[in-house]
Amino acid sequence: MSTNSSTTEPKTTVDMSTVRQLVDRAVKAAVPADQMTTRKIRPESDYGFPEPRPLAGLQAALSVARLAQDQAHTFAKGLRGEGSSWDEIADLLEIEWSEDYARRERAFELVAGPASRYGDRYVFWTCGGPRGCGERVSDRGPYNGYPSDNEDGHAEGCRRLAAEVEAHHQQQDEWERRAEVMDQALRLVTDTFGKETVQRVRYVQSHGGRYQAWSTSEALAVALVLRDDEQLAAVGYASHQEAMRRIVSGMSTPPRDPAGWLATVRAAATGLRD
Repeated sequence: MSTNSSTTEPKTTVDMSTVRQLVDRAVKAAVPADQMTTRKIRPESDYGFPEPRPLAGLQAALSVARLAQDQAHTFAKGLRGEGSSWDEIADLLEIEWSEDYARRERAFELVAGPASRYGDRYVFWTCGGPRGCGERVSDRGPYNGYPSDNEDGHAEGCRRLAAEVEAHHQQQDEWERRAEVMDQALRLVTDTFGKETVQRVRYVQSHGGRYQAWSTSEALAVALVLRDDEQLAAVGYASHQEAMRRIVSGMSTPPRDPAGWLATVRAAATGLRD
């Protein structure tokens, strides 16, 4: 867990008009002169624009894209040095959820580049930020939960590493507390629809927020438990009260206290109490 997340700062606005101009110039500059052609505004016009031939242009554009991606990964290493976590870097790199990998691990692998012949990958950065020790750190990736198992090179007594270790302990304690809450609350969910909702919520949580092709009431119940207003709107419900009425109307044995039922299901599914 990061203790100095750069992603909490305002996002920098990128001037896309300037970017397009720079990319266009870079691609044209990479194409040999004999692979350039002239695109006329109209067939009868004497005036036209220089343009790469399709194959040469594609090859040049892909090369520019690869170099830009390498540059992005270099900046990602800098963010890691400043204190951003691999989870935060995965968000910035817009890595999609997949069953084939953990997003934070995928972010590390992309930034680290190909593994050595021994299968090892490392990312090197300087421990910075307000609590950084200033030492050069070798980062083996977010595969082990304990921060000091992943990073070598911090100075003895590094405050940043100590803060990350403490945050890890707190996270572990929170997970244990929530697991206990889930076990206790699940015993109180006695109706079939409630139990199924718990399983659906856990599915969404473990699959990157993805919903399955459930019925309207089923999707609404999951969205209410997760307080997912975007999903509620997508199903056509503007308020929690309206969605709850739809759910209750379709239950064979509606709860006497719908709000209490929802709170119990939420605790059983997420470990969070209202």
